[in-house]
Amino acid sequence: MKYLIILLGGLFVSIASTAQDASDEQADVPPGWWLIPKTKTQMKIGGYVKLDLIHDFNPIGSPDYFDVSKIPTDGSEGKSTHLHAKETRLFLDTRTQTQIGEIRTYVEGDFYGSGGAFRLRHAFVDINDKWLAGQWWSNFMDESMIPATLDFEKPGAYAFARHAMFRWKQKFSNDAYLAIAVEEPSVLAQTPSQPGSFESPLPDITARYRITKGWGHVQLSAFAGALRYRFTAGGTDDVSLFGGNLSGQVKFLKKDYLIYQIVYGPGIGRMRGGLSAGLDANGNLEALTDMGITLGVQHFWIPSLSTLVVYNQGGLDNTAGQPGSDIYRVNYIAANLIWHFTDRAFAGVEYLHGTRENINQQRGDANRIQFSVKYAFN
Repeated sequence: MKYLIILLGGLFVSIASTAQDASDEQADVPPGWWLIPKTKTQMKIGGYVKLDLIHDFNPIGSPDYFDVSKIPTDGSEGKSTHLHAKETRLFLDTRTQTQIGEIRTYVEGDFYGSGGAFRLRHAFVDINDKWLAGQWWSNFMDESMIPATLDFEKPGAYAFARHAMFRWKQKFSNDAYLAIAVEEPSVLAQTPSQPGSFESPLPDITARYRITKGWGHVQLSAFAGALRYRFTAGGTDDVSLFGGNLSGQVKFLKKDYLIYQIVYGPGIGRMRGGLSAGLDANGNLEALTDMGITLGVQHFWIPSLSTLVVYNQGGLDNTAGQPGSDIYRVNYIAANLIWHFTDRAFAGVEYLHGTRENINQQRGDANRIQFSVKYAFN
């Protein structure tokens, strides 16, 4: 019995010492993070649950989100009500201190896959906030001024893309940096009449320069890309694509801010899910010059009640060989009222209005009311 007591006492001291060591290690971990046992890796699991109740007063081909390019222009009528939780999101974030600096990995997905399946949004590894490899927001866009709409889609004529990439980032000070990336290109364009297939001869090259101050931030970015159509009978049709983006956020009062974005260039549709090239009068590919303007203001009436109003307009310099049913101009307006009833949850209502005008001057309008409830658990 004496030896048993000694053995149990030693085991208790060992367990207590191990627990104390673990407690000391966890004391250095930020709230919400966990230290993976016997490693130097901190881990965070998070996301949110969001339910959307959507009522459309007019037909639109995107019931889960408000995509102005899907507004019909044939004069059709109809109303519909729809509920879904596809925006619900999950992520895994890790940070590890190494001899070359901090290595971060991040994986995120939502349920906008086919039939509500889980789909990948982001997945990357970042070394010391300098080298990034994986899928993330395009280096061309400004992810810091994404309008906080209840609508998942956001404006139509707006730089908004996630791409696989390799990115290099150089800080010049605590508030300024330059980032250059090579990114996965898109081949969405009008197809020539001759048999063949689209190719991406080179990756897109993107660059951004950003300055961040106490009043907000400003970003200037650009991209260059190439599109090729290879004819089955032989030969190719090659197009060069370019674009620029000026964007930022200006803070005022305590929590209010103004957001803005201007995108322009021949082929800019590549950075917003649209066509980057059309056919000219001779049936040859020609880059589509596109321009989009976005303005938005968020205002807090009281600490728990906020409103966002955002307006977006986009127009195309269409080519002579495009069909009359292709888009010429779009408009998007969103206005909401959101009640932040706890630090991590809100309930809100939003009005959405959009118009689509085609080359042949056919026009369609869509109006939507959306109610949303969201709770974040990270």
